[in-house]
Amino acid sequence: MSISKFPFWRVVPGARAGEYLLPVMPAATVGPEGAGHIMGGVALAALIDAMEIDAELPLLFAQVQFLSPTQHAEELSISCEQCGGGQAIAQYAANAHVNGRPTHRASAALGAREPVKKQQFAQMPEVPGPDASSEITRDWAAAGGLIDQVEMRLASEDNERGYHAMWSRSRAGFANDAGWLAIISDFFLGSHPQAHGIGSSSLDAMFRFVQSSEPGWVLSVTEFAAFERGTVHGSARHYAEDGTLLAISSQTGVLPRIPMGDLPS
Repeated sequence: MSISKFPFWRVVPGARAGEYLLPVMPAATVGPEGAGHIMGGVALAALIDAMEIDAELPLLFAQVQFLSPTQHAEELSISCEQCGGGQAIAQYAANAHVNGRPTHRASAALGAREPVKKQQFAQMPEVPGPDASSEITRDWAAAGGLIDQVEMRLASEDNERGYHAMWSRSRAGFANDAGWLAIISDFFLGSHPQAHGIGSSSLDAMFRFVQSSEPGWVLSVTEFAAFERGTVHGSARHYAEDGTLLAISSQTGVLPRIPMGDLPS
């Protein structure tokens, strides 16, 4: 197991204003040996990092469309610009490319309005804690990739009603900031046995950032809404171990193809 000690979604400034580059480290990738690609959540985290640096403001929400594959990418090139907003909030647009080919399109809002009375309505469900939950192992991914970076434990699941609760934390001890939470929010398709497999992929991701927390376990509670027209829709809430709401996410994904022999007659 190879664990990256550097936040592998962090970007560096490019040659022009509003341009940022993500050198693609093995930790940013998923897939079998020799066929790795940038994990969608890592791309979203890099886009968020670029926009936060450019705006000098913290993220409120971001959404991204996954446009084309990123196999064998060595660098993700990101361009971003402010396209609206006011005194406290900046609206942003961003695009990412690999070798000149568009791979991601994103939009976001950044900033904060203070003061405000804090109040949390969403409540973390009662599930076994991480020490009482079963370890999740995945041996299909290449060594040193994203799966090596995350410790995962299953707290509860009910596939009949599309419910899945999973604890996760960074093996390197990264804080639960907007970037890391965006990454773990992209485990969406892996939260149901019918939603992941050969041919499955995410079409988009919506990420709403509430607040960060210190390094430690995060409970991701995923609720699938529907499988229809070969796609899956659903959402998730992400909590710190003490029940603090950290983020809200949602996705639409393409379901794996059903083999012809398994189709109903």
